[in-house]
Amino acid sequence: MPGDPSGERRFTFDYDPGELRCGRGCVADLDDALADRDLDSALVVTGTNVGANRAVIDPVEAGLGERLAGVFDETTPEKSLATGLAAARQVRAADIDALVAVGSGSSLDVSKVASALGSHDDPGAAAERAVETGAVPVAEDGDPTPVVAVPTTLAGADLSVLAGVNLSLDPTGTPDEAIPGGGVSDGRLMPTALRYDPALFETTPKGVLCASAMNGFDKAVECLYSPHATPVTDGTAVRALSLASSGFETLPEDDMDERKLYEAVAGVVCAQYGISTTGAYRASVIHAFGHGLDGYGIHQGTAHGILAPHVLRHLFEEVDGRRDLLARGLGVYDEDATDAELADRVVDAVAGISDDLGLPSRLRDIEGVSREDFPGIAEVVATDSFLDSAPEGLDLDTDDVVDLLDEAR
Repeated sequence: MPGDPSGERRFTFDYDPGELRCGRGCVADLDDALADRDLDSALVVTGTNVGANRAVIDPVEAGLGERLAGVFDETTPEKSLATGLAAARQVRAADIDALVAVGSGSSLDVSKVASALGSHDDPGAAAERAVETGAVPVAEDGDPTPVVAVPTTLAGADLSVLAGVNLSLDPTGTPDEAIPGGGVSDGRLMPTALRYDPALFETTPKGVLCASAMNGFDKAVECLYSPHATPVTDGTAVRALSLASSGFETLPEDDMDERKLYEAVAGVVCAQYGISTTGAYRASVIHAFGHGLDGYGIHQGTAHGILAPHVLRHLFEEVDGRRDLLARGLGVYDEDATDAELADRVVDAVAGISDDLGLPSRLRDIEGVSREDFPGIAEVVATDSFLDSAPEGLDLDTDDVVDLLDEAR
């Protein structure tokens, strides 16, 4: 196992994902998915835009049939704790059995927060404790509401036992930067079933779809050099890189190739398989940089597209970073290449993925980010909890982060 100081070869992988189904039209069996789990009713949790998109909502509602208890279309990219509480209260008031999260990571995270709050006899009191402590609690003796995930973006927030949220119960009029962030992590929050329907991804705006894909792609990159990597996550991550390298090129196209879209979706499913387990999250340095740019109106995947090549180049200067496996997954491995040449090949391939997705390549191309912001961004990155999963031997301080931001400028 990477980073094992004893050098002894061993690993533990305790993972309990929900049932995965991927294929065109697979949301048609949502009714069966609930029936198989003795769940009689479900509240669809989604955002305003997706909730108004009949090309998405119609097949989901049809798939749920008589088990549809309503649509809660109030989630936003800000992911307010107040929204999760409102959903939890609606579930309790109507005695609803399950949550069906439809859309982006925001809807998925809010659903998990609602699930956690709903495990308490008094969800409101639990939400108030979350504001006080910085973490959303799950009742030890309660049952979180089961979640079924129906993603429409490729960020890879689905196969996860954790969620992030802005910890405000009254966010109106409060500047985003003044609202503290928090989260929840519990093995019981893993979705009980997941449906990946390419027909729904076809409805997602191109800018959102392509940026989210870069975020999902980097989960596979980071799984490989995580100190928590296992042979299982190595296998799924390497396959994810191969599928993404083949499939992502169709995502910016108006008329996406059906086979390549399937590969893109399957690649992101593989990328996140095992990334989130109780006690270990395998995202790392690139995701920390993405968090540093939160609050600047930049999609995290767009930030990844700009910064990932620079972060990887720095990483390879300090540690091996399992560049051989990265090169194999990306299709650029050469047994005669030197370590430095393999590093260059991986960096170039990752930059090429970003280019295929049509993402910007420089921070100067992003409105709202200036050189004066870099020290503040660096403070966030250097203290981000995801750096706890950085490869052994890689240390980043604020000066290092500012230097990398300058390189990407």
